[in-house]
Amino acid sequence: MHKKESSVIQKFLPLLTHRQKIGFIILIFMAILLSVVETVGISAIMPFISIASNPDLVNQNKIYHTVYTFLNFKTRNSFIIFLGIGIMVFYFFRALYNVLYTYFLAKYSNSVFMHLSSRLFAVYLKQPYTSFLQQNASTLTNHIMGEANMTSTYLLSFLQIFPEAFTVTLLYIIMLIANTSMTLILTTVLAISVAIIIRVITKINRKQGSIRSAANDKLYKTLGEAFGNFKFITLRGNDADLLTRFNTINTKKSRSQIISTMLQTLPRCIMESFGFIILIAVIVYIVWKYQSAETVIPTVSLYALSMYRILPALNRSMGCISTLVYNQKSMDIVHADLSLPVRQEGMAPVSFNHTIRAENISFSYVENKKILHKIGLTIHKGEKLAIVGESGGGKSTLVDLLIGLHRPDEGALYVDETEITNDNIRDWRRHIGYIPQTIYLFDGTVAENISFGSPYDEKRIEEVLKKVCLWDMLQEREGLHTRVGDGGVQLSGGQKQRIGIARAIYTNPDILVLDEATSALDTETEAQIMEEIYQLSQDKTLIIIAHRLSTIELCDRRIEIHHGKIRT
Repeated sequence: MHKKESSVIQKFLPLLTHRQKIGFIILIFMAILLSVVETVGISAIMPFISIASNPDLVNQNKIYHTVYTFLNFKTRNSFIIFLGIGIMVFYFFRALYNVLYTYFLAKYSNSVFMHLSSRLFAVYLKQPYTSFLQQNASTLTNHIMGEANMTSTYLLSFLQIFPEAFTVTLLYIIMLIANTSMTLILTTVLAISVAIIIRVITKINRKQGSIRSAANDKLYKTLGEAFGNFKFITLRGNDADLLTRFNTINTKKSRSQIISTMLQTLPRCIMESFGFIILIAVIVYIVWKYQSAETVIPTVSLYALSMYRILPALNRSMGCISTLVYNQKSMDIVHADLSLPVRQEGMAPVSFNHTIRAENISFSYVENKKILHKIGLTIHKGEKLAIVGESGGGKSTLVDLLIGLHRPDEGALYVDETEITNDNIRDWRRHIGYIPQTIYLFDGTVAENISFGSPYDEKRIEEVLKKVCLWDMLQEREGLHTRVGDGGVQLSGGQKQRIGIARAIYTNPDILVLDEATSALDTETEAQIMEEIYQLSQDKTLIIIAHRLSTIELCDRRIEIHHGKIRT
């Protein structure tokens, strides 16, 4: 058990910043103080009631008499009024401190969530491109927004246990002092109850936590698939199937949450029943044996008040333990993802004045299954190069290697005899303007989509829009601020492609890469756009992947990739 707890602490502590670790320690001390405040609040009630109902206790009790004499009270009533006002002020402080503690706890939990989600996002953005291709975007989104939030809840539950545990401990000590035998009887019964409950609930909650996490991943995937293929779904009319799948998964997740919520209530019902049944049974026994309960009323009252606070504290602690177990899977996911290796890339300058040279480069996505075999290729600055070949032959992979998205397993890439390494690869990518087959446009303005990922320059945006022949069309709408809709649904295929070209040339790159960028367009629109691209790339190096010969007829040179090699 100790080993497991240590591993949990070892997992979540590295997730925190230095400042958050300090905050964690401060909150623990605040929790201890809260426990003291709660204990004093409960233990102060009975003495006050006793002295209010029997003022003679001022003289009979040594502590009361010492305070009474030290503060120089003239009458016992004034002393009782003073104690009453003091307790009222203390309870006001207790309420204020509770509110402040809850505020700081919530603020801390929220800061942890923001920190974890930001770190996860940063890790995913720095994943090697090859690794990213093997991930599901919906799963990553769920981890950033869902699992990071559940992990912060995990930490919140961990912190909430402390004040409850200390409060129970302090009140338990007071109960032991008041009546040892009665306390031990209560302890035995409650300890057995708690042990059984923890054993049962922990096992069930751990299973339900895994079910919830898996269901969440599937829900995000289903939503991503549905909204990403909305047109296709509408045409097929299979929305009912998707809705059925969504509802099935959501029901499974909901069931796991219902079970977890129910299990949080179960301990309170059991422990309150056992605790108060035993307490009443003791009173009944005393009345039966001694024919009077008058002698033990103060002790029983203390027990009743203590139990009134201890049982909810135990229940909340059990609830926190349930939440910890239920969210354990989330914490494991976040810890594992934050431990993923990230790209360590530098910005050492790379000049491109003469050639790009691939020297015997090989590459594979899966070990021992090479996509490219010892490719040797030289591209001269200003050259218009076409890369052709059958589907799956390695054309796009070769281009991804040339522009620095992949790193070769063997061989090297040279630019003007400077080898492209992790130290300079980021600067090399800045020389590239990339136009993919499918242009992803988000639900923003034309200007926002063009400047995406680069500093916003309205004058430059206007220039590139004129170059790609979109400026006049936009003047008939809302100009630069024309909204494109999610995925560019408010634009034609040709207009989307032109925005993709504008985005590629926005930073004025040395090299333009077209990865089958016009294959989805009709012949007439493709011919128009290709003519514009050739005009735009007169002073640039142009690399085109294409199937249609008409697309590459103006290229200076053509190479064919066949089974991962350049066919000669």
